[in-house]
Amino acid sequence: MVVKTNPDARPDGQERARTSSVLRSRLRRRDEATAWLFLAPGLIAFTIFMVVPALGAIVLSFFDWRLFDDPSFVGLKHIAKLFGDANMWKSLGVTVLFVLAGVIPTTLIGFLLAVVASSSLRGTAALRVLFFSPMVASSAITSVLWTNLYRVRGGFINQMLAQFGIEGPNWLTDPGIARPALIVVLIWSALPVVIILYIAAIQKVPEDIYAAAALDGAGKWRQLWSMTWPNVMSTTVVILVLMFITFLGSPLEFALLMTRGGPLGETTTLGLYAFKVAFEQRDMGYASALALWQLVLIGTAFLAGRGIMALGRKLR
Repeated sequence: MVVKTNPDARPDGQERARTSSVLRSRLRRRDEATAWLFLAPGLIAFTIFMVVPALGAIVLSFFDWRLFDDPSFVGLKHIAKLFGDANMWKSLGVTVLFVLAGVIPTTLIGFLLAVVASSSLRGTAALRVLFFSPMVASSAITSVLWTNLYRVRGGFINQMLAQFGIEGPNWLTDPGIARPALIVVLIWSALPVVIILYIAAIQKVPEDIYAAAALDGAGKWRQLWSMTWPNVMSTTVVILVLMFITFLGSPLEFALLMTRGGPLGETTTLGLYAFKVAFEQRDMGYASALALWQLVLIGTAFLAGRGIMALGRKLR
C-alpha cells in the first residue's frame, strides 16, 4: 500500500514556529507604536520649544533685527563681529572660569556624598533626601534662597560669621567674591544629578572585591580610592562631560537673577551677555549669533566627550 503525501504540507513544528514569529513581530510593532505614542508629547514639546527656536536663532544670525524694526539680511556680518567683540571674549573667559572652577569640585564632592548615601550608616535615608533637595528647586527659587543667605545684613552666612567675630563681606557685590559665591550656588544646584549617577554606579560594584581587599588589610579609605573609584571611572567620564555642558550654559539664570552680571562684569557669562544684547540692546540678530556660538561650544564639548568615552572603551 502506497501512502501519498502532500509536498506542500508543513510539519507542525515549522508551522508553530512560523506562527510564533509572526506573533512576535506583531507584538514588537505594537510595542514600538505604544512607545512612540508615549514619547510623542515630549518630542512635540522638545521640537516646539528647543528645535524650532534653535533653527530660528540660526536664521536670525544672518539678519539685522532691532526687535521692533523690519529685519534686513546682513549675511555673515554678525558672525564676523563675534571675534572682534571684546565683551564677547570677556564673557567667554568668565564662562571658562566657571567651568574650570565648578566641574572638578562638583564631580569630587558628588562622588564622596554618593559614597556616604550608599553606605549602611544610620540616617542615610535622611541624608539622601537632603542631598537631593536642590533638584526640586527651580533656578528662581534657588536664586532667591541664596540671595537671602548672602545678604550683607541679616543674611544667614554673615550672621554665622559674626558669631566668631568675623565681619561678613558683600558676597554678591564685591568683584573679588561675587564669582566664587555664584560658583558655590552652581555646584549646590548641580550636585543631585552627580550623586544619583554615582549611587547607581557604586551599587554595581561587586561586594566581593571589598571583602578581598579587607582580607588584605585595606582600610575604608584605601578601598574607596583603590576599589570604588576605578570601578566608577566610566560614570565619571559621563559626569565630567555632563557637568562641562552644565557649567557652560547654566550660569545664565543664576547670574541674571542674583547679580545681573555684576559687579563690573565679573559674572557676565556668554549666555547672559547674549541675553543682554537681545533684550537690553534689542539686537536680536547679534544675540542669535552669540547663542549660535555658545551652541557650537556646547556641541564641541559633547563630541569631545563622546570621543573620550569611546577611547576609554577601546583602552579597556
